[in-house]
Amino acid sequence: MNKVIKSVAVLFLTAVITAGSVFMIGPQIMIIVPTVIVAGIIFAVRRSFLSLVCFGYPFTFGLVSAYIGYSEGTDYARTSAFAISMVIGLVGVGLIAAGLWKALPGRTTRKANGVAEPADARDG
Repeated sequence: MNKVIKSVAVLFLTAVITAGSVFMIGPQIMIIVPTVIVAGIIFAVRRSFLSLVCFGYPFTFGLVSAYIGYSEGTDYARTSAFAISMVIGLVGVGLIAAGLWKALPGRTTRKANGVAEPADARDG
């Protein structure tokens, strides 16, 4: 049951974060991308999987670029630029999903020394 809830949370958060890449259209991309890259570096130094989310977010802009090209150009979906944009965007979505899957806590069942242990860490 816990994996179902975690899967739904990861799916929902990945979709919301990916949809948020629309906010990078325009000059604000010059603020958003460096901010998430710095946050990703900070999370990487702290050995947090949230760094994957931060590094994946700018890549999701590839999906926005592919959509804009598809809606404005005829036969754009048959070009290599479209394919490259889609691959870059999907890599970003994959990084976000993997980072969220590893970063979201599992179900805790008991405490040892005042610190909750994940259910996976139990012996038996």
